[in-house]
Amino acid sequence: MAPDSGSFPEGPPLKLLPVDARDRGTQRCRLGPTALRALGAHLGSAVKISLPDGGSCLCTAWPRRDGADGFVQLDPLCTSPGTAVGAPGFRGIINLNRFRLVPCPPLRRLAVWPELREQAGASGAQSTAAVLEAVQELLRNRPVSQGHVVAAPPGAPGPVAALHIVSGAPSPNPAGLVTPRTHISLSEVPRSEEEPQSEVTLGGLSEAADSLRELLRLPLRYPRALASLGLEVPRGVLLAGPPGVGKTQLVRAVARETGAELLAVSAPALQGSRPGETEENVRRIFQRARELASRCPTLLFLDEVDALCPRRGGPHQAPESRVVAQVLTLLDGIAEDREVVVVGSTNRPDALDPALRRPGRFDREVVIGTPTLKQRKAILQVITSKMPVSGQVDLNLLAEMTVGYVGADLTALCREAAMQALLHSEKNQDNPTIDETDFLEAFKKIQPSSLRSVIGLTDIKPVGWEQIGGLEDVKLKLKQLEFQEIFNSNVMVVAATNRPDVLDDALLRPGRLDKIIYIPPPDEKGRLSILKVCTKNMPMGPDVSLEKVAAETCFFSGADLGNLCKEAALLALQENGLEATTVKQEHFLESLKTIKPSLSHKDLTLYKNLFQKKEFSILEDI
Repeated sequence: MAPDSGSFPEGPPLKLLPVDARDRGTQRCRLGPTALRALGAHLGSAVKISLPDGGSCLCTAWPRRDGADGFVQLDPLCTSPGTAVGAPGFRGIINLNRFRLVPCPPLRRLAVWPELREQAGASGAQSTAAVLEAVQELLRNRPVSQGHVVAAPPGAPGPVAALHIVSGAPSPNPAGLVTPRTHISLSEVPRSEEEPQSEVTLGGLSEAADSLRELLRLPLRYPRALASLGLEVPRGVLLAGPPGVGKTQLVRAVARETGAELLAVSAPALQGSRPGETEENVRRIFQRARELASRCPTLLFLDEVDALCPRRGGPHQAPESRVVAQVLTLLDGIAEDREVVVVGSTNRPDALDPALRRPGRFDREVVIGTPTLKQRKAILQVITSKMPVSGQVDLNLLAEMTVGYVGADLTALCREAAMQALLHSEKNQDNPTIDETDFLEAFKKIQPSSLRSVIGLTDIKPVGWEQIGGLEDVKLKLKQLEFQEIFNSNVMVVAATNRPDVLDDALLRPGRLDKIIYIPPPDEKGRLSILKVCTKNMPMGPDVSLEKVAAETCFFSGADLGNLCKEAALLALQENGLEATTVKQEHFLESLKTIKPSLSHKDLTLYKNLFQKKEFSILEDI
């Protein structure tokens, strides 16, 4: 699989020129001398080009006839399905960093699935020997890549229109060379149908895959029958789910299984810099889907579609509104083509424009949530099936420990465990074994991405006891609880409320929130301690008496005292501007006129009466 276009930094740009007529059907890539030197390529070297739509093209390197630099001409004879040079992502420019030399060893065996021309397939007169002869002629001395399609040159005679590279020995991944000694065999069906492995490789996604298959199989495989029956079927499907759950992987697997041509596009890659360029790119990609559908059923996959079609209505969104309108028009138009299905994926369904989700457009939605316990076990079984995992590793236990982990997280977890095993197996580096300890170490580094908005991306600054003024009795009780929990379990649940009177009694029974600690408002000693913490880094004048401030702040909470100190500092700045160097007692007294306590005698009486009830007597036992 070619890398995603987002992973390529900018490199030397090469302007894409039309292929020379003499190079059509030769699988050659013409480059200038500077580019050839930069690649380290020799005449006929195999070069794989990663394309913006996620596909790739395999060519052989040749010098340009005019010796000019800064240009590229290529004949895309061998490409991944759905790829076309000149697609919207190109914009006439290919960066040199998308070219890489690949090893291309001679192949001993090669299995291909031939796609016959219409007249040949209809008459059935073509013998296997004739087809095999045409295949051998088409592949003579050519580099091929597993999963790619080798198209017959324009005007070439014979019954074969294209060849799907199924497998070979050695594996033609990334490339392999067909020689006169290569034994070529014909596969009756493509690899996707000959070896249906989607459910195994999609561990944990079988239910979502069934839903998607049901929506795609009928319109893609039986379009004419449905038309004759006058049935309307979904033409657009929206996949929604958090990042990393396998939305893209699911689409690719189901497309292979249904035999559909997959045209996968990252929606952000269609964004253009000049006015109207995005709409133009969108039109081209839909037109490309229609062209592919003229030969076989086609699935157009728009990944991260929310980036292309955000919700309209906000200010300064005229360009986005035009793009959304263009996509809506194209979706309505493509509904007439019964051999095209559009699938969009998003992890932000609420950010999509609602018009996309009405019937006739993305009228069916498949939601892929965070994996359940059963699904996590299935995913772990798939990932570890080819890993040297010790028999003592309990996948059931791992599945229980990975709440919130999506498929990508579990893959990263197993990869990290393998790295730990490699580091700890110095005496047995040839046959390292992954054991339970390696997984426990991996847990320290791999966090669940579905919870990162709460855990992984939140900077939680630790607070020491010395940063909390007063509340000495409460601190002691909390320390006792912490000591108890160390011996009981690795998890302690702490809940906070300022309305204990509205809590359900069932929540406060033993075994649930069974320890209740009342945090009272600070007394005068506690207020003094809090004021010292709040003014620790504040330059105060010699006349400031925090003791007097503490005596004047009855019913002030800790937050109120912090606000009081900030207000005193602001008064000092307002009085002396940038020349202010100290906060004086008068500033504290002045701030007391505006900052009022958030507590009252009535509030304290309510809490006192509440915590004297029988059900809260546990307070005295803590």
